[in-house]
Amino acid sequence: MFYPEIPSRQTEPVRHRLPNSPIAAEQVDIVRFLTDPETFGGHAPAYFDTAVSHLFVCGSHLYVLRKPIDDDGFRCATVHDRWDWCETQCMRGVSGFGVVGARPFPIVRREGRMYLGGPGSIRDWVLRITCESVTVDKGFITLQHAA
Repeated sequence: MFYPEIPSRQTEPVRHRLPNSPIAAEQVDIVRFLTDPETFGGHAPAYFDTAVSHLFVCGSHLYVLRKPIDDDGFRCATVHDRWDWCETQCMRGVSGFGVVGARPFPIVRREGRMYLGGPGSIRDWVLRITCESVTVDKGFITLQHAA
């Protein structure tokens, strides 16, 4: 379930370099892709790291990439598990501020490049949450009303 405020560990934008926090080997290329301004039309996303997710904020969109974790009943260890998690979040789609527009997007590889959505070989899944606004302040990401 999404909360109106999501605490994070890192509060500075990443300029197409990998963050200092540990990243699972299977997600290094994906995190690099999602921190690249070209992925978001030249706009550098803000990157945040939580215990269970990599978060990328660009405009009024929050992209959530779950880390490959299998701990105490919380299972997102495989790409298929992360798809299931995205689908579950979309069906819930409710925060303390009302319905949030959420949609899973595949991270795909085709012709040797990564893409957000479209045809290709699926490498992972991200959940794109669209709100009226996404505010980043004092280490918190705040979702403001549904779009």
